[in-house]
Amino acid sequence: MEAENIESRPLWKSMHLQPVFQGCEVVGGAVAKALFRDGLCLPSGTAMMAADIERMAAVVRGVGTRRHGDTEMG
Repeated sequence: MEAENIESRPLWKSMHLQPVFQGCEVVGGAVAKALFRDGLCLPSGTAMMAADIERMAAVVRGVGTRRHGDTEMG
């Protein structure tokens, strides 16, 4: 993403994974852990143009295609 001049970062760590809550009871949390592990924050906002969003989507799709070969990602 950086090579394409698109700012990105990991998703925020879930509250139950924060050090301050270590040792507290957790109910569930598997989805939150998976989102933190696999998720990605991308630029957003009301001022973004449709062309910017399309370009970002194309770059993300390209990364997914390179990562998973020529198979269709679903």
